[in-house]
Amino acid sequence: MGLLKAMEAFEFVMMTVIQEKNLETINIVSQVLQKKDVDLLQAASLLGNATCTLAQLRDQFDNLKCTAQGLASSWGIRCNFRHKRTRRIKRHFDELTEDQRLTNLEEIFKVNVFYMCIDTVVSQVRTRFHGMDSVTRKFQFLCPTELLRASDEALNESAQTLAAIYNEDLSSEFSSQLLSFRNALGSEIKTVSTVKGLFELLLLRHSSILSSVTDVATALKLFLTIPVTVASAERSFSKLKMIKNYLRSTMSQDRLSGLAMLSIESQRARRMDLTEIVKEFAQKNVRRRGRFGHC
Repeated sequence: MGLLKAMEAFEFVMMTVIQEKNLETINIVSQVLQKKDVDLLQAASLLGNATCTLAQLRDQFDNLKCTAQGLASSWGIRCNFRHKRTRRIKRHFDELTEDQRLTNLEEIFKVNVFYMCIDTVVSQVRTRFHGMDSVTRKFQFLCPTELLRASDEALNESAQTLAAIYNEDLSSEFSSQLLSFRNALGSEIKTVSTVKGLFELLLLRHSSILSSVTDVATALKLFLTIPVTVASAERSFSKLKMIKNYLRSTMSQDRLSGLAMLSIESQRARRMDLTEIVKEFAQKNVRRRGRFGHC
């Protein structure tokens, strides 16, 4: 009965509408971040848009309140905030006055609950993906639009900064190779919009100049191989728990690794021809028996 009484309060309906709006904004970004083919620039753009949308919710309290009132009316709940006893704080003898407190129940909910909830979500999103933003800014100049728009001085400075960070992978000629790459394929770079498309342009359609701009290919490969999230690694651990259960507690490490690989790469494993695999396995066993028998 106590739980039912709390759920029949208008504050509960308001929180339901607020959280629905928050999760609606974050869910799309969360689904995209778990995909394998998403890169850092796309993820950073989606997170930036989601953060701006969440920050704009601070100015939409009245709209959310109207939605909550309609929902509460359909549920038979009174559309007013419950009055709570004002907490009194003991005043000391040397205090001249006490802090001014809000008396309007709607303003109290708006300041203490609504604003706090929105600010917490926005702050958490910015804090959790701060590292992604810093890495994205380092590789920002490799985006096709930025690559064409930047001046030679700005592009040279950005390339030297990245080469200094990844000094074991990129040489000092990276900046000159990048400028040469832009000058040679400037018209075709306009036809692609992502870093992946730029890498395919260099690797597939213009492989003849790949040996001249090896550092550019390495930088593009570095950017595309940096994982956006750890969702794939978490899936691997989830599979491991399902494979090695209490019935398989004595399984060896080699067998566990093989079964885990088959489970993780299940889509690729289903496309394999089992008949050819069995024949190849049988031929290897026949050769080994013949060699041992001859000895």
